[in-house]
Amino acid sequence: MKKYKFEGKVIKLTEDDYNRWEKAYKNIPNLQAHLFSRDAWFHKEAEYAHKKRWYLSTVSYLAKLDAQYAKDNKRDEMGRKVDDSGKKIFRTLP
Repeated sequence: MKKYKFEGKVIKLTEDDYNRWEKAYKNIPNLQAHLFSRDAWFHKEAEYAHKKRWYLSTVSYLAKLDAQYAKDNKRDEMGRKVDDSGKKIFRTLP
C-alpha cells in the first residue's frame, strides 16, 4: 500500500510528488490549502472526465496560480514591492 503525503478524496500525492510540487510552485504561499480546495472541487463538483484527468488539470491550475502569485508579489533587490515595469509601489497613508 502506498503512503501519501497528501491524501484527498481524489488527489493523492506521494512524498516525492508533493515535495516536487512544493519546489515547482514556490510562489504559492499555502500549497496544501489549495490542494484541499482543489480536491473538494473534484470530489463534489467536477465531472467524471475531469476527475479522471486530475493530475494534468491540477498541474495546469497550480502553474497558473503560481504565475499569478509571482506577478502579484514581485519585489526588487531590496524587498520592496514593484509593478510589472519595475517601478516601486508605495501606499500613501490616509
